[in-house]
Amino acid sequence: MSQKMNCLLCKTAKTEFPADVNIARGLTWLCSYCFTKVRTNQFRTNLAEETEKEHSKVVRDLEKELLNCQKQVIDLQKKVIELQDEGLSAAKAVSDTVKSEMKTFSSVISTNCAAAVSPSKLQAAFKKTIALTPDNVDRSCNLMIFNLEEEKGSADTAATVEEDRKAVEKILEELNEKMKLTDVKRVGAKSEKKTRPMIATLSSRENLITLLKKARELKKTKNFHSVYIGPDRTFEERESRRKTLETLKRLRSENSEKQYFLRKGVIVCE
Repeated sequence: MSQKMNCLLCKTAKTEFPADVNIARGLTWLCSYCFTKVRTNQFRTNLAEETEKEHSKVVRDLEKELLNCQKQVIDLQKKVIELQDEGLSAAKAVSDTVKSEMKTFSSVISTNCAAAVSPSKLQAAFKKTIALTPDNVDRSCNLMIFNLEEEKGSADTAATVEEDRKAVEKILEELNEKMKLTDVKRVGAKSEKKTRPMIATLSSRENLITLLKKARELKKTKNFHSVYIGPDRTFEERESRRKTLETLKRLRSENSEKQYFLRKGVIVCE
């Protein structure tokens, strides 16, 4: 004779045991479905436990590494502070040395150079230096005069130079200016076929600028309408201006409807 037993979990599935098995001894039974379910859950539980242990170990290792990094950062910060302190000390030492040496230099200058060059002389020397052109010629006060009639002859004499000076003074009178001339001379070899340009050296740069601003007024005069004046330029400057004037002339001939003119050395169209 057999006896029946329900599944411990689902209580629905049944099975039969031989009559000689004593159920009261705590015998339990699981159907195949419940058995698979219990076995799968147990596997998952074990896997979760193992994963958690592994994760905990990784976290502990990362925490240790983080602590080591923090210690290294603290050590580096201490070294930076030490280097900054050393740098400040060195900078202070250099500053003190410079101040001391400057005081010493100043005392030497004041003691031994009481008769040093005055500021006005230094300023004049500086202006003269910056006025030098690449060919080491001071052109800052030179006025170029073109087409001013010269006396014909074999060579320049004191009389011809004096005539040229008087002619320049007359030009100044026409421009209502009275200025001191420090030098007057013709440039180039004398020729019967052409009139040489003249260089008139004025007493200051300001006088030169004043005359250049009035250069156009010479065209309105009776005696000097064919004479024109300009600054004393270097060879490179003259070549550059010559090319600019050729371009200006070409533009005026090609575009008669437009107005081209020079403004500060640059061709402008209106």
